[in-house]
Amino acid sequence: MVEVILVLLGISLILFFGFFAEFIFKKFSIPDVLFLIILGFVLGPHALGWVDLSQISALIPIFTTFTLLFLLFDGAFNINLSSLVKEFSHSLILTGFNFLISTIIVMIIMMVSGFPFLVSLFTGFLLGGVSSSFVIPILKEMNVGTKLYSLLTLESALTDVFCIVFSLTVIEIINIGNFAVKSLATQLVSLFAIAGLVGVIAGVIWIILILKVFKKHSYIMVVAFLILVYVITEFLQGNGAIATLFFGLMLNNSKQLSSIFRGIASEKQNVGKKALSGELGVSVTTPSEQEFYHQISFLLKTFFFVYIGLLIDFSDTKALIIGGILSVALMGSRLGSRVLTKEMDSPNRSLVDSMFARGLAAAVIAQLAVSAGIPHADFIVKVAFVTITGTILLSSIRIFILKAQGYFKEEVKEEEPSGKLAQVAEKKNHKPKVKKRKRK
Repeated sequence: MVEVILVLLGISLILFFGFFAEFIFKKFSIPDVLFLIILGFVLGPHALGWVDLSQISALIPIFTTFTLLFLLFDGAFNINLSSLVKEFSHSLILTGFNFLISTIIVMIIMMVSGFPFLVSLFTGFLLGGVSSSFVIPILKEMNVGTKLYSLLTLESALTDVFCIVFSLTVIEIINIGNFAVKSLATQLVSLFAIAGLVGVIAGVIWIILILKVFKKHSYIMVVAFLILVYVITEFLQGNGAIATLFFGLMLNNSKQLSSIFRGIASEKQNVGKKALSGELGVSVTTPSEQEFYHQISFLLKTFFFVYIGLLIDFSDTKALIIGGILSVALMGSRLGSRVLTKEMDSPNRSLVDSMFARGLAAAVIAQLAVSAGIPHADFIVKVAFVTITGTILLSSIRIFILKAQGYFKEEVKEEEPSGKLAQVAEKKNHKPKVKKRKRK
């Protein structure tokens, strides 16, 4: 009974600490994840030793998987269809470029450090992508435009998939000894195609259920359905996390989508413009429902970064040195993306350069390497967590500097509306003054 009380007390104090850290971020622009990681390290086996990882090891895979899929789902509520269509191709190019450069740099550093080619390649893929578990919560606390938000959110989601697919492929090569480019390409395409298809179909089904069957909003039912979408996608050999992202996009844009559906089904003439503008649709999510999802994301983010802190081990000097070098090298490699962001203004380009932290996907894959029994797996885990911590620290410092300079308080705004929208906005902003009559 005493242990139960202590666990509950610990959960309560961690949540209070997470709220306090978030307050510090909003007030002083110091990213809250730094405080959470430090707290985890202090509580962990390499400091005070108050938390025994062996007691929670069975729950970790479930927790990390749910955190990944829910953060992507929640992040989709800040992406609209127009920005998604506009930024997907740009995000895909940016993702591929940064992932390739990061992988090559990490691989070279590992090979120079004396590791075999395949082990070095695996580490490169492991640490090749930015973390959606870091990017999405940080972006939500910053006043950035929807285009930039969509670009960085999609990049982080795509690189999570790239890290997982390519790393698992190298594990298979190490264990079996076979490599086929065609099968790898087919696997990648099928992962995205199945995930996108399942996510879109699930979104359509949920919109129909809310509008025609349930006719009321059930927050917990959405979470249950979300988990079902992930499970079905994984069963069909797709990527469940990407499917949850598409599912969230469908719910977030449900008003416009349902308007288009009703416009197509309507027999009336001249409803095309109304259908496209969303006038005929109904949103299946409410502001309070979205706030509920944001609170769950806060809960998951808090415990995830505390968990990262628990795993930090500074006792291995070699792992510490290599992880530190990799952290600095990954920060420098991010500057290469400036070739693709020439059209952006200076604050936006600086923010893109600052988003290079590694996180959830790398942590999960590093643990898979141990269970798969690949050579030097234990050492790779140490290097991975030092690099995750180092990149989070460096990325947080750069973001702190940007916010301290005031770039993302009022300066970054959305594009000005054009045409009729501009006229409507102008009328709203410039209401005619009504002269009050003096009483006689």
